[in-house]
Amino acid sequence: MHTVIIGDPHPAFSRALASIYSNECHGVNVLVTKSFSELQTWVELHPSAVVLVNPRMKGAPGLGTVSALLESYEISSLVMLLEQDNPGLSDYFVARGASAAVPKTADFSVFKAILTGGTVELISDCEEAQNAFSIDFYEGLANLTRRQATILTYLKEGKLNKQIAHELGISEATVKHHVSALLSTLGFYSRSQLVAMINELGINVDYRGSNRKSANSKSTPRRAVNGYKVAGAGAGATPGSTMQPAYVAAP
Repeated sequence: MHTVIIGDPHPAFSRALASIYSNECHGVNVLVTKSFSELQTWVELHPSAVVLVNPRMKGAPGLGTVSALLESYEISSLVMLLEQDNPGLSDYFVARGASAAVPKTADFSVFKAILTGGTVELISDCEEAQNAFSIDFYEGLANLTRRQATILTYLKEGKLNKQIAHELGISEATVKHHVSALLSTLGFYSRSQLVAMINELGINVDYRGSNRKSANSKSTPRRAVNGYKVAGAGAGATPGSTMQPAYVAAP
């Protein structure tokens, strides 16, 4: 019997997907949760399960979600659920080892193919995809130093340089240096622009040493992992680039 574990912060979506899996894929045991800690418990209890997880769910380590799961558990297929079509983020997660990254707006035939086998065409939303960041942006976020990640968290909370300096026991000049490094690394011109975009993404940027190590060991994103092709456009796509149809294939 296949076990499918769905982790998503929106119960209505999870229940709908679980219901369709149960009705159309016989012999499937479907578990649904909106808590990352509960998802981890179920993954441990059901080795070799197919896991669909939203990196924005409660308790998930955001960009570190793939590493957190694959480094600790035996998973048959790990599929990332994205709130919208985002080629750069899709490529990032697949480069980290996910089987695929699929926008939640995709037709159910895509999700069914993940479990039952087959190939389906997934057309990128050109407007959404062209406004998305490239994989380089997400790699930059994942490769922040511990101090940079901490300062970014404080910036998201709206703290001023003086407050951050007090919290960390460092000078304001040092804080300004780290903020400048953040802006340069992530390609922003102002801290307000950076904070607005990070908050809009809604993804945690937890520091994980293994993130930096694994990123350095991968020079380019893998376009096919465990028999899948990525849901998204070409690696490193930037706003204004020509978007092509992408595919998700199940083994």
